[in-house]
Amino acid sequence: MKAKSTIRLLYIAWLIAAVMLVFAAVEKQSDSFYTLLRWVCCAVFAYSGVTSFQMKRMPWLPIFAVLAILFNPIFPLGLDRSLWIVADCFSIGAVVIAALVFRKDSRT
Repeated sequence: MKAKSTIRLLYIAWLIAAVMLVFAAVEKQSDSFYTLLRWVCCAVFAYSGVTSFQMKRMPWLPIFAVLAILFNPIFPLGLDRSLWIVADCFSIGAVVIAALVFRKDSRT
């Protein structure tokens, strides 16, 4: 039962992060939005990495670790807007694929 609640919490966190990433990729936002985006995405991806480790889904651990580092709010990367759009799209894709894989694995 704990695995189902963990997966459910991950889905909620991924949905919040994905919606924020879509808004960031679609149009220019305020600086405070990007700061919030970094904090939310870093926390979500770090939590996803820890959860994937606990659930023994090791291939996802480096993916979530890289994404958490990419959105790190303490030591931000100085990428330009076009590179951030690519990073946002890659992150959205990773979240969607992870959601499908984790759902498929949790059903078996």
